[in-house]
Amino acid sequence: MIKVLFVCHGNICRSPMAEFIMKDLVKKAGLEQEFHIESAATSTEEIGNPVYPPARRKLAQHGISCEGRTGTCSSAWTRPTSGICAASAAAIRRESSI
Repeated sequence: MIKVLFVCHGNICRSPMAEFIMKDLVKKAGLEQEFHIESAATSTEEIGNPVYPPARRKLAQHGISCEGRTGTCSSAWTRPTSGICAASAAAIRRESSI
């Protein structure tokens, strides 16, 4: 199984967008059983907040739903992944300190 983790500062805009776009691409390719895709924050500022409304609208324009999703700073950091995709250099700096 390929495990992918997308990270950004608050996990309400960039990383959840990447998570849901990647999940959509994987589903369309019929590869859902081969991937585990998550996103997480490098801070706790946005925990519990919904995906940023403009990001949610942009995903919806492409038929991708993220309803019910809230910002998380999850235990995903402690699980082995095949790759971590950071949305900014700042996220990389924060991730390397965790």
